[in-house]
Amino acid sequence: DRENWVIFASGRASEPKKRKPARSPGMSGSRQRHPPLDEKRLAMFAPGKIHSTNTQTVNSLDYSNNGDYLVTASEDNSVRLYTCNTGTQKQAVFCKRNGVSQARFTHHSNSIICASRVASKQESLRYLSLHDNVYLRYFPGHTDRVTQVEMCPVDDTFMSGSMDHTVRFWDLRSSKAAAILETKAPPVIGYDPQGLILAVFTARNLLSLYDIRTFTKGPFSTFNVDPGNSNSMWTHLKFTPDGDHILASTTGGKMFLYDSFKGNIKHTFEGRANPKMSRYKAKMPSLTFTPSISPDGQFILWGNCQGIFAYGIASGKFVKYWKVETPYAIGWNPRKLMFASAGKKLILWQPPRPKRR
Repeated sequence: DRENWVIFASGRASEPKKRKPARSPGMSGSRQRHPPLDEKRLAMFAPGKIHSTNTQTVNSLDYSNNGDYLVTASEDNSVRLYTCNTGTQKQAVFCKRNGVSQARFTHHSNSIICASRVASKQESLRYLSLHDNVYLRYFPGHTDRVTQVEMCPVDDTFMSGSMDHTVRFWDLRSSKAAAILETKAPPVIGYDPQGLILAVFTARNLLSLYDIRTFTKGPFSTFNVDPGNSNSMWTHLKFTPDGDHILASTTGGKMFLYDSFKGNIKHTFEGRANPKMSRYKAKMPSLTFTPSISPDGQFILWGNCQGIFAYGIASGKFVKYWKVETPYAIGWNPRKLMFASAGKKLILWQPPRPKRR
């Protein structure tokens, strides 16, 4: 069945075009990749900096496009900015009224989009300038908690998914949603590296792909999918840097790597179920384990209550394990040889620097 779209933007849609292969991560319009990785170098990663300034768990993190800054959002209602070159905290902003989650950089390293941690129809999404600590714009509309925010890789548009069973499309220049997609389950969303393909879990067993230029006409492709046991829900969706595969994680302790053209499963990764899932029967938990794909497309990092696990994308095999306190948020730096993990502590990971002769 075709999903129900509500369109606020005017204009004529372009004609559908055939899907083109994604550009490599090093091309304009996508994040630049860091030096190449291999299993030996990955195994050498160790904590470089550890921050214990948050009083509660970090629920999201994101790197700026240039890789110079890292932003975190926490259950203690704080947004914290870190400088990657030194690993030090640069700034802290507190959002006491509605809390904060899903912090995402725009294409400028001094501004972010963030969601309210509690349902707030008028302030569900906020555009925050970190330069002067001022909200530049509010994006009202969602009637329940926002669970995902994704910035388009190539322009100043973004989308948000909510427990109100809608995906909303926004432009940073306007407080009014450009379009709304109604779904049959809490949506899970993701852009391809070119910003041309939009992937959405529109129902528990349906993955839909849209051409962003003609999305009002419905998906150009749909795949039947299964997150696992009856209590399992989809939590995150990410394209690999070449656009050929889609990584999807669940609350039930499984990840699936799908062929983005055919929809078949290439690999299944087994982890541990979300420890808070038993409290939620119909709603997604506020804290979920966020996987991250290395910018060179070779490895996946995923956390659970035991630590961080690394897997090879090509082989689907387990590669490395680090024992740390439960890391809900994990992210690779797009430009530097670094990744971050965060639970109650933020850890910046790097391989040892070469010794000087």
